[in-house]
Amino acid sequence: MGLKDDTPITRAITSLDRDDLMQAVQAALDAGQDPLEIVDQARLGMEIVGRDFDCGDVFLVELIRAVEIFQRALKLVAPRMKERYGSMDRLGKVVIGTVSGEIHDLGKSIVVGLLRCAGYEVVDLGVDVLPQDYVQAIRREQPQVVGLSAMLTTALEEVRGTVHAIEASGLRPQVKIIAGGVALAKKDPADLGVDCTTNNAIQGLQVIKDWMAQKS
Repeated sequence: MGLKDDTPITRAITSLDRDDLMQAVQAALDAGQDPLEIVDQARLGMEIVGRDFDCGDVFLVELIRAVEIFQRALKLVAPRMKERYGSMDRLGKVVIGTVSGEIHDLGKSIVVGLLRCAGYEVVDLGVDVLPQDYVQAIRREQPQVVGLSAMLTTALEEVRGTVHAIEASGLRPQVKIIAGGVALAKKDPADLGVDCTTNNAIQGLQVIKDWMAQKS
């Protein structure tokens, strides 16, 4: 979308100003802006906060506040999303988690928020999720899509191991697998055994939407 990092919505996220964010989001909605563009501007702000956190320029309490105000913005945008793009409740369920050995939660939290905002049922397994926990969740929840989140390159083998566990369980044919995170963005999906890799939450949402439409 050619986003810039100087929009009022992005600035409000990076400055951790909840009131400014709500006002900026409402103003954008009132002006008829595409709700997906609004969400993407907020996502960009979260990415900036996340990078600053990794560099030590933002503390954990500030990161948590950024996630909280981002989620509030999503709740404000959600009704307009459904008005413009329709309810997608009937399209299915997503099981998502951060793979074993990884405790980074920001990217996954953004994706979970976007999916729920769009109307999907999401089962969030949290962080440091073992391969067998994914297998159990797939058996229990019967999702159409499984999301694997990883930020570090050291987690690539955990992604492969998780996919292998799903294959060994016989459950692989019934799910699409999307892997997201900095470490995965440029990896060949076939190399990891997944159906898609991305580091863009909006792109991931669109991919999942397309998959769900094919299964409906």
